Formats: sequence, structure tokens, C-alpha cells
Amino acid sequence: MDSALYWGKVFHRRFRPRQHDFDYQFMQWFLALDELDQANKVSRWFSTKGFAPLWFRRKDYLKGETGDLQHAALTKMSALAAKPLSGRVFFLGNIRTFGIYFSPVNFYYLQQGGEFTHLLAEVSNTPWLERHYYLIDLSEQNPTSKKAFHVSPFNPLEMTYHWKLTDPGENLFIQLSAATEEKDFVAGMNLSRHSLNRSAVNRVLKTSPVMALKIIGGIYWQALKLFIKRTPFYGHP
Repeated sequence: MDSALYWGKVFHRRFRPRQHDFDYQFMQWFLALDELDQANKVSRWFSTKGFAPLWFRRKDYLKGETGDLQHAALTKMSALAAKPLSGRVFFLGNIRTFGIYFSPVNFYYLQQGGEFTHLLAEVSNTPWLERHYYLIDLSEQNPTSKKAFHVSPFNPLEMTYHWKLTDPGENLFIQLSAATEEKDFVAGMNLSRHSLNRSAVNRVLKTSPVMALKIIGGIYWQALKLFIKRTPFYGHP
């Protein structure tokens, strides 16, 4: 299978108006959306078809788009690119653990002719649980996106995102820096690939059984630290 697991660290560094940084251990599922039936057979603890301790549930992703997730992702990408796109789609993100789901961002890589050409970022905000989508053309050397969605209450809306990305191989790197007049903060993931098999699923079950709660807890804990540092607060517009 081309599906896999990625393990490593997620990091966040804020440069102004208050300095603040953190990183912690992290894992992401990397699923070829045309391999879901095959992936479903890897372990009894993991499912792409129905409830399991580790459950990839179609309804958690690209809400409002019809069809299976491969079709939904291609539809969304084509709409944002203003042209029809086709190819294989790979999901990178979080899944349900013991019925609980939360993910600040999921990614969908489009592979055409053996090359990754586009990346769709599905961003969610807390606690409003709204969603917004950014499409990145991977052929661009220094892709940028105009921020169009309120995420952190400690960042203004008037920002520009700068992306640094590698194709998903033995290592995977995604970095997003946000800037107003200067660079304000940078966040990203630095991960290594591991095969998706029974022992890997067992490892997830042992080490990250409630990934969603870990992520939510981390968000609010870091927000409290920023509040204590008197970082300027920007309400939801």
C-alpha cells in the first residue's frame, strides 16, 4: 500500500508581539483514498467502514461535498483552481479515536502522473468549528495564501501565509509562516514515514488513544499562556 503513518513533531514559534514557542510529539494518518478497502483489513482496531477504536469516518471531512472523499476532494480542488483536476488523492490528518474527533487542519495531496501537484488544506477553528479551504499549487517555488479565515484569537485577519512544503516521502515537512508587516509566527510539522500495518496500528492505540483530546487540551493550554503574557486578542469578526 501507499498508505502510511507519519510520526514526528508539531511546532509553533511566535516572534511578536510576544515571544512564545512549543513543540510536542505528533502523528498523522496518511491514507490513499483509493486504498481504503485495503487499509480497512490491516487491523481489527482500525476501520474505514464503521465504528472501531480508530475510525476513518467519511462524514468528518469536506462536509457539504457529496460522494466519497476522493470525489469530494477533487471537486473542491477543481472549484478553487477554477479548472478540472483529476488524479489520486492522499489524505493527511487525524481520525476518530474511541468516537472522538477533532483536527485543526487536514491536508489532501493530489498526485498526477506520479507527481504531487496540489495540496488542499482544510482548516477548522476552535471553538467555532467553522471550516475554510486553501489550495496550494506545489509547482510554485514560494506559494502564498491571503489569510481569509479567523483561527487563533491571538492573530489578526490581515495576514499573509507563506508555505514551505515537501512531497510526502520518507520524510514530510509542512511549514506555515504568517506575516503582517513582518513575520509574526511560524508553525508546522516535521514527520517521518512508517508503514501502515498491524503493529503500527497497535502503537497508535497504545501511545495516542485520545489524540483529539490531546490536541484540544494543547490548544487551550497554549492560549492560556499567551493570555498570561498579555498577547493582543482579536475577536471573531
